[in-house]
Amino acid sequence: MSHIYTEVDRLLLNRWGHVMALLQAHRDIQPRIEQVIEATSSRLKPWAAAHGYEVSGTPREARFDLWLPTWADRKRGPKVRLTIGGFCPSGFRKVDEEHPYLWVHTDLENFKVKEPERVAFASRVRARLGMTAQEWVHHNTDDSWAPFGRYLESYDDAARAELVSSPDALYAFCTEQLPALLALGEPIGHELELLGR
Repeated sequence: MSHIYTEVDRLLLNRWGHVMALLQAHRDIQPRIEQVIEATSSRLKPWAAAHGYEVSGTPREARFDLWLPTWADRKRGPKVRLTIGGFCPSGFRKVDEEHPYLWVHTDLENFKVKEPERVAFASRVRARLGMTAQEWVHHNTDDSWAPFGRYLESYDDAARAELVSSPDALYAFCTEQLPALLALGEPIGHELELLGR
C-alpha cells in the first residue's frame, strides 16, 4: 500500500502542521487583500470622474468596472462596462485567470437588445476602431457580451502579489493600464447613441 502516496503527499504528511498553518494564513489574508481593493476603489473614483467615468469595485472578483454616466440606467445599470481585473494572484477568492486583463463587457441583454443586435453593435464599434481593434482580439472575446479584451501577460502571480501589496501599488497599476481601455469609450459611446436604448 506504500504506492498510494506520492513523494509530494509524503512531504505534506510529514509537515502537516506547517501545511495547516499555511492554509489558515491563506484564509486570513483574503479579507486584507479585499481591503486593499476597496481602498483602491475609493482612490479610483476621483481619477475616473476626472475622465468622465464612474467606477465600481468588486473585491471578491478582483475587478473594477468603469462606464460613462450616459451609458447607464438607474434600474438596469450600465449598458457597457470597461473592466480591469484579475490583478490578484491565482487562488484569491474567485480569481482563476493567469494574468490581469482589460475587457469590454456589454450588458445590452438587460436592455432587451437581442443577440444579433449585440453582435452587430460589436461589429460597428470594431469598424470605428479600425486597425486598433486588432489589439483587442482574443479567443475569449464574444461579440454577444464581451467583444473586446486582452490579457496583460507580463504579470505573473509574483507580480500580481506585488500589485495587491498596497493600495498605492494597485492604484498605480490601474491608472497606468486604464487609459488604453478608456480610449475605447468614444466609439462605444457613439454606437450606444445610435442604438438608442
